[in-house]
Amino acid sequence: MPPLVSHMLAARRAAEEAGLFDAAAADGGASGGEAAHAEEVGAFTLGATTPDIRVLTRWERERTHFFDLNEEQHQDSVAAFLNAHPDLRDAAALRPQTRAWAGGFIAHLVMDETYIEEVYRPHFGHRSALGGGRRANLLDRILQYEMDRQERESPEAMAALRRSLYGSAVDVDCGFLDRATLEEWRDVSARLTEYAPDWERFSTIASRHLKGAGVGSEGEYRAFLEQIPELLQETLRSVGAATVEAFFEESQQRTVAALREYLG
Repeated sequence: MPPLVSHMLAARRAAEEAGLFDAAAADGGASGGEAAHAEEVGAFTLGATTPDIRVLTRWERERTHFFDLNEEQHQDSVAAFLNAHPDLRDAAALRPQTRAWAGGFIAHLVMDETYIEEVYRPHFGHRSALGGGRRANLLDRILQYEMDRQERESPEAMAALRRSLYGSAVDVDCGFLDRATLEEWRDVSARLTEYAPDWERFSTIASRHLKGAGVGSEGEYRAFLEQIPELLQETLRSVGAATVEAFFEESQQRTVAALREYLG
């Protein structure tokens, strides 16, 4: 599913379209009421990364994403999340940072759900032309990484994400994650914005698929990186640039609707 920088920026764009906050103003570093607002934006940004905290906690994916990858029928991951954690269901009853964090969490779930339904399954899944095998999954990771890499080309956007994450007081009472774990995860998420927008760290999201493709040693990985332009073109031919654009638009509209329903 889309990497974390893609999630953070997409969630913030959706929140702004929904009229929930002005991220640019909040990232400016104000005081008083504006500072409190900035902390909420920071909590929202952190929430948009939190389903992937399973990388840190070693939990099963379904425990934080509320979506069964083996179930091909439509699933409502937001409803499943709120059913699993009923204390978060009434957003108006939550403290501001917890409410904002839950909104970001929901944005992540919606984006992943949309990607699975609109991109992965029709173009990389076992019923797609690529058949869902090792090569299909490797090409899927290449597409995900390229989407994220393009987002990371703006140093200003990356700096804004860092300010937002570190500006959060991590004052979140979600019932299933403690503050220390969330603070550690915030730092992990912030570090991701510091990396150069190149392909050097591709193995961090595709190590299992690289091994399946016979890429194990440093030399093999270097040889693989030289093939990236060709593999990326193959992926884009298979999926189509229009599909990627449609995914971002559909994901944003679904997220806007989900945020308005949850946060009002």
